[in-house]
Amino acid sequence: MNYFVLALVLLSASAAFAGDIHPSCELAKESILSQSSSGLPQVSNIGSIRIKCRIPARPFPTKPGEIRYGLRAETTAYQIEAKGAKEPVPSEANVTGGGFGPEPEEWVDFYVHIKLDSKELDEEARKFVAKMEATMMPDEKGQLPEGAHQKALENIRQLISVNRVGHFQLDCRVLDGSRVMGSDTVELEVLHKGSFSDGFPGSPPA
Repeated sequence: MNYFVLALVLLSASAAFAGDIHPSCELAKESILSQSSSGLPQVSNIGSIRIKCRIPARPFPTKPGEIRYGLRAETTAYQIEAKGAKEPVPSEANVTGGGFGPEPEEWVDFYVHIKLDSKELDEEARKFVAKMEATMMPDEKGQLPEGAHQKALENIRQLISVNRVGHFQLDCRVLDGSRVMGSDTVELEVLHKGSFSDGFPGSPPA
């Protein structure tokens, strides 16, 4: 009986402590290049933007057949103009890991891609394909099937993974399935450090 009472006390204390943990998201240190004069973290447009979000730990499944899946992440990105106006821009979150912390909390690790607009994608693809074609001999170009140039542009366009340059606010959400378990905001500046087309003739930059 004493063991049962002790277990209840410990569970209650853990639950209370977990209630004091608020959702939080932050940039990974290895993603940060520098800081702006106002203290804003700065990252590279050709580097990775890695974020870790923490939330209070979910309760363990107690019923037979219950499964607790790993946490997911979603982002909504806004580009902040000089006068403070915010414009939504496309972004994508790719989860790479997750787990439990030493305290009653869970975390999810993910990379964010702040995508280029269509005009920027077309320009990068055009430059990359132009460099590729410049290395070909005239007879090799003559052997290309009709439509090969356009097909190359379309294929390269899908591979472009550099980030949009500018000042951004990322609204990050942690999800259990479709249920939002917590959210937080990360503000950063993406600096131009290179272009996708700079990667030719080697592998495209990651």
